[in-house]
Amino acid sequence: MKVIALNASPRGKDQSKTELLLNSLVEGMRSAHADVEVINLRSRKIRYCIGCYTCWTKTPGICVHKDDMSTELFPKFLESDLAVYATPLYHFGVNAQLKTFIERTLPAVEPFIIEHKGKAAHPLRGRHPLIVSLSVAGFPESSIFDLMSSHLRYIYGKALIGEIYRPAAETMTQPGFEQVRADICDAVKQAGAELVKTFTVSDETMKRITQPIVDLETMREYGNSMWQAYIDAGVTPQEAMERGIRGT
Repeated sequence: MKVIALNASPRGKDQSKTELLLNSLVEGMRSAHADVEVINLRSRKIRYCIGCYTCWTKTPGICVHKDDMSTELFPKFLESDLAVYATPLYHFGVNAQLKTFIERTLPAVEPFIIEHKGKAAHPLRGRHPLIVSLSVAGFPESSIFDLMSSHLRYIYGKALIGEIYRPAAETMTQPGFEQVRADICDAVKQAGAELVKTFTVSDETMKRITQPIVDLETMREYGNSMWQAYIDAGVTPQEAMERGIRGT
């Protein structure tokens, strides 16, 4: 299986919980003998779709922009059997980097209108990879991902073969949670192997990935103390980590 793993996190590895879990997923996929290429979208130049429809009329399947998306990423996307969309949850959905990538995949469909399950749709121009979504959020409830999940399911339907969502991700990396973090990462690694072998993630593995870490009241007390400490010191979370500043 050929996999393209798109990391949409704007953060580097020391801060990114998205990247932490993506690394585990990729490790599991490679253990199942998948050929996986990880691409950090933050290091690529991808222009916004301008809605000109050149890719539908004048140059079918080819975008008018000449950037990293059209010259490198889109061809790799179409050649892959599976694409992993890894994004932090921003405003209850995929972040801007990934949304821009998704919008630029418009050349993958044709302009003609067809009926699909009683609804209007555009036919695929050719080959299209299966999709797996992976995301993290700070809040402790799994329902925080409902809007993202609904959006991606609407776009990709049955082609969306896996959804890996981890609430309370910031808590997961705090001191004292090393054991649960290790178990979650191991479960995500297992999910990667399962996706390559069976095109799904087992219920048992998913339960380990989404296992409870902290209740809302504990998170509220600790989180508010942490943010107040950052505000009082006039530092960003990254600077606080470098200086060893924590809440009480």
